[in-house]
Amino acid sequence: MKTLLLSVGLIALAAAPTKPPDLAKVYVEAVRELNEKHARAPGKETEEELAKKLPAAATKALEGLLAAKPSEDLGAALQSVCDAAADLDRTGDFDRIRARLAELEPARADQLDRLLSRPRFVLRGENGVGESYLEGFARVFDGILDAYDEVFGFEQWSKVPGKKLRVRVHRVDAITAPPHFAPEFPYHSEIDFPVADVGSFSSPTADGKFLFYGLCHELGHVIAMWGDPRREADHHAWAHYTGVAIVEHLSSQKDAPDWMKPLRDVQWRSLAKEREAAKDVKPSLEKRENVLALLLALHERLGPRAIGEALNRLDREDRRLCVNRVRYYEFADLKTALLAATKAKERVAAIRELLP
Repeated sequence: MKTLLLSVGLIALAAAPTKPPDLAKVYVEAVRELNEKHARAPGKETEEELAKKLPAAATKALEGLLAAKPSEDLGAALQSVCDAAADLDRTGDFDRIRARLAELEPARADQLDRLLSRPRFVLRGENGVGESYLEGFARVFDGILDAYDEVFGFEQWSKVPGKKLRVRVHRVDAITAPPHFAPEFPYHSEIDFPVADVGSFSSPTADGKFLFYGLCHELGHVIAMWGDPRREADHHAWAHYTGVAIVEHLSSQKDAPDWMKPLRDVQWRSLAKEREAAKDVKPSLEKRENVLALLLALHERLGPRAIGEALNRLDREDRRLCVNRVRYYEFADLKTALLAATKAKERVAAIRELLP
């Protein structure tokens, strides 16, 4: 019997992965399986709770990888588990992996990624974006999310409930493309955010890039896409509407926080300016300027909280198209949800007039 047990133990030992790619695969697959299971049935579990469920085998594999001797395949293996740790908000694991990568490639240490986690989002700094810049960015992002709470009251941000938002903040020599919502990631909603000056977060930049408004704008895309992947029903007006609404809301505060001081986008991006531009435009779904006029009219006559609650209602009733878990809405469903929330004659008349 003892001989049999010894043989089983030796077989198990021999089967345990020892090579860097194999150790990395154990960790990466464990993260993927956790995220996939959660995405199928999210419930009320938070990402923090989910991250604590990483199997012991994955933790053991990571320890083996961190202790592995330098080899030609160790760097790539560490990078893959680094990405997986970020995908589950395992910040402690990420920092340890990053430190090991810095030991292996000290000349590139300053260029290695940083990860900063907050209750509602994870920031990943790349290509020289350091902790100081991420801390400042996090204050702005938290403030913008709080403003969205106050103005619209959206309940569900991430495409997978419980998962945190992601922002990839990466340094570029010059900003040639604006920030954008990247819908391709399977388990979280991510914004790609290029920056040229990593000294501090200020906006607009010297060359006229509206980073503050851009962040507010992209969160509009995160919360709602309109039509379907082949048909942009809002003609890109929705995110502009929510963006200027949030910029104006934050900029009009009497006791603005310190992080608002270098953010001056409201001089060029505001609801007031859009109202003036749209005063002779008919609200409809025909073109971008018409859709924007429609959204501004809904904002004035019903209030942004009504719009927020209508989308929340559609989410709760699961009345929207999901593609790669990204939510797409139709204006007809928005009309139905708005009508379901009120019996006041004036509000019903406004809804039927603006959304025939």
